[in-house]
Amino acid sequence: MDQSTAIFNSIADLDSIKRLVADRTQENVYLELKTKKDRSRPDLDESDAWQFSRALSGFANSDGGVLVWGIETDKEERASVLKPISSVADFEARLKKSLLNAVQPFVDGVQIVVILEEGAAGDGYVKVLVPRSEKTPHRAMRADREYFRRSTEGFYRMEHFDLEDGFGRRPHPALVFVATLVPRRDDDPHEDVHLALLNQGRGLAKYPGFTLAFSPDVSVVATSHGINNNSSINNGRPIVSYQDNIAVIHAVPVQSSIGTVTIKRSSKGAPLQISVRWYCEGMSERTYSGLVSPEVHEAR
Repeated sequence: MDQSTAIFNSIADLDSIKRLVADRTQENVYLELKTKKDRSRPDLDESDAWQFSRALSGFANSDGGVLVWGIETDKEERASVLKPISSVADFEARLKKSLLNAVQPFVDGVQIVVILEEGAAGDGYVKVLVPRSEKTPHRAMRADREYFRRSTEGFYRMEHFDLEDGFGRRPHPALVFVATLVPRRDDDPHEDVHLALLNQGRGLAKYPGFTLAFSPDVSVVATSHGINNNSSINNGRPIVSYQDNIAVIHAVPVQSSIGTVTIKRSSKGAPLQISVRWYCEGMSERTYSGLVSPEVHEAR
């Protein structure tokens, strides 16, 4: 998990927001704290739009980061006072809408989440995850149409040599792991887990691979197309893996099928717990741990 995602996930609830102030958390290269200009209205005024556009550009052009709305900082840029926003869900909706024109090119993978204040209907805070982008440089269209980067001192306008570096940055792949759970029909106790990779970056994804672990109640019955069943060499823990030292996945909006893992468990048709790590040349390892819901077939 990268640093910005770890920070974003750590700010999970209202207690996390309060803890930022209690701990006098310092803004840093991955964290920016902001107050809304007029907290009583959800509208995105020019000042808010400027700040949001700059943050999208600066974090995306750097190593990613998290913007938290609703916390005031002191002169040392430490979290000092909670400033919850009224009608925060409407403010969130306006932020999401402004993504389309806040920066060019569009920043992929931005997440915007509301955290509600306790006992105040509709008031709260907003956390925004801005991933590191492979489509740099991004221009802040509502922040003087400048290009920004993030440093330990905050956001700064990119100089000419920064832009040369940004425009010349080598295109990188960005693999997305796709798992589809398909229970077999009728009395067949087996389920098929179809696995695929999608390259959302701009560079070739060379030598892709992954390791996929299932919950202990799963038995791996069969694998296909070069997927290896590693359960027997991992003390019976249901694990499969895949690696290809020849293949590449092109940067096109089409999933590349890897193969299928056939499994058996007592809870056929229930969501499937998985933990997966996937990688390729030119991309840091990515991880996911969670549930995969089954596809629902219409009765015939």
